Amino acid sequence: MSVVATFTDRFKGQLMGSLQRIRKRLFGTNNEKLDFLMDSFYKLSPNQRTGLLAGTVAGIALFVLGAVGLYFSQVSRLKTELSQSFSSLHELQALKTSYEQENKNFEKLIDTVERKTKQMSIKPFFEKIANEQSVTLEGLTDQKAALAADSALSEKMQEVRVEMRLPNISVPRLMTFLVEVEKSNKYLRVQDLQVRGRYGTKLYFDAQAKVRGYDIGGGASGSMTGGSSSGGGN
Repeated sequence: MSVVATFTDRFKGQLMGSLQRIRKRLFGTNNEKLDFLMDSFYKLSPNQRTGLLAGTVAGIALFVLGAVGLYFSQVSRLKTELSQSFSSLHELQALKTSYEQENKNFEKLIDTVERKTKQMSIKPFFEKIANEQSVTLEGLTDQKAALAADSALSEKMQEVRVEMRLPNISVPRLMTFLVEVEKSNKYLRVQDLQVRGRYGTKLYFDAQAKVRGYDIGGGASGSMTGGSSSGGGN
C-alpha cells in the first residue's frame, strides 16, 4: 500500500502544480487580470451580474467535478497498473522457479547419459553381446550425427547410428540379441529391423538392424567402424 500512496502523492503534486499554472494564466501573476474583471463586473447591470455569477458558478462546478473525476480515474488506473505489475512479477518468479527445476532435471539427464555411455566402445560392446548369445555379426558400422537444431539436447550430445547384419539367424535368437542390446542400460534403441528369408530353410533368416544411441561430445563428425564377424552358430 505504501507504493500506492507514493503514486497518489506524486499525482496530487502534479495536479496542484497544474492548478497553480492555470490560476496564474487566468488571473495574472499579481491578480491584475482579476482586478480588471472585477471592475468590468461592477459596470454591469444587476441582471447581467446575476447571469454572469450563475454561469461562473456552473462553470466552476463543472471544472471541479471534471478535475475530481480525472483524479479518481487516474488513481484507479495507477492502482490497476500496479496490480498488473505485481501479478507479472509473481508470474515471472514462478517461471524462474520452474525454469531452475527444469534446468536441474536437464543437467541430471545429461550427466546420467554421460556416465552410462562414456566408457562404451561400440564395436567391442556389440561383439561382446553377440558372443554371449552365439550370434554372428557382419558389417558392423557406427556413425555420429548432430541432433536436430531445435532440440534442447543438440548442444550437449550427438546421435550414434549403428548398423549391422545378422546372417543365418533364428528369430528367437535375433529377438534375444536385440533385447539384450536395449537392456544394457546404454540408451540404445532398435530403430529399424529388416528380416529376409533364406533359400532352402524356414528356420533361419538374414537380418539387418539399425540401432540408435547417444554420445556426449562435440561436433558430429562421423566415425566408421569396419565390418566384423563374431559369435558362433545360430
